Amino acid sequence: MIRPTASFDRDAILALVESSGQFDADGLAHVTGTLDRYLVGQEDGIWLTAVDDGPVGVAYCAPEPVTSGTWNLLLLWARDDRRGKGHGTALVDQVEAEVRARGARLLIVETSGLPAFDQARAFYLKCGFVHEATIQDFFSAGDAKMIFTKSFAR
Repeated sequence: MIRPTASFDRDAILALVESSGQFDADGLAHVTGTLDRYLVGQEDGIWLTAVDDGPVGVAYCAPEPVTSGTWNLLLLWARDDRRGKGHGTALVDQVEAEVRARGARLLIVETSGLPAFDQARAFYLKCGFVHEATIQDFFSAGDAKMIFTKSFAR
């Protein structure tokens, strides 16, 4: 089941994000601050939780500043022991429904070009995203930013 993230999900979601190994201390602090602002109604973004005997996945999507109808899927993660069970796809589907209801015309997702992210890139392609651009050496020397997009017909 996919539902909006609630305050009682906070600790489990933050533990899930930390267990991903994708965020350093500054990144975790940023995620925590963003989630906390959302939980008190001070964040325009969308936080969704995949639930299967407790939180097993999370998605965070926000409007892209200085654009009209562009949203960025900034965080998508499922617990390692729940990968391949459809939670990621269900989260993406719900993100798409939510942003479309808010007038989105474009959804973007950015990820690393490192081999460790091969599965993530394949997943986004499977979900119908198109590889739009690559920015070499973005995250660090040798680590490109790969940008995927999905357009919504009006």
